[in-house]
Amino acid sequence: MTAIGGVLSTSASSTTTLQVSTSGTVAPGGALNQNSFLQLLATQLQYQNPLQPTSNTQFIAQLAQFSSLEQMTNVATGETQLQSGLATINSNTQLATAFSIMGDTVSVQTGSGTTVSGIVTSVNTQSGAIMVTVGSQSYPLQTIVSVTKPGL
Repeated sequence: MTAIGGVLSTSASSTTTLQVSTSGTVAPGGALNQNSFLQLLATQLQYQNPLQPTSNTQFIAQLAQFSSLEQMTNVATGETQLQSGLATINSNTQLATAFSIMGDTVSVQTGSGTTVSGIVTSVNTQSGAIMVTVGSQSYPLQTIVSVTKPGL
């Protein structure tokens, strides 16, 4: 038995080969997704040999694999969301730190190895990096080596 555009061919030796059309069953990048798995399972049920049906054990194993795939997908999605949230928290923490030192005297290590001291007059972002302005020059927040509060 052979199904064109679809799916299944069975030889006389009762070996079943599943051939999947790539229209709508393959995720971008060529990876099989959850819908692909369900379509394969439905097609397998549709074209199984009625004289030698697939055993319940095989179906349970396939459903367990599908469940594992779904859980791994959920974990990967959750991990991506967690990483995004942590990056946002980190950025907000750095921004709060920069604002908290406005008006303070800081020492900044420059790229050439010298140290510049002065009062932080403003805070801004440049290309995603948080910058503090000391005098007329902006420096990355990470280059600050010391902070002195006025009057302390």
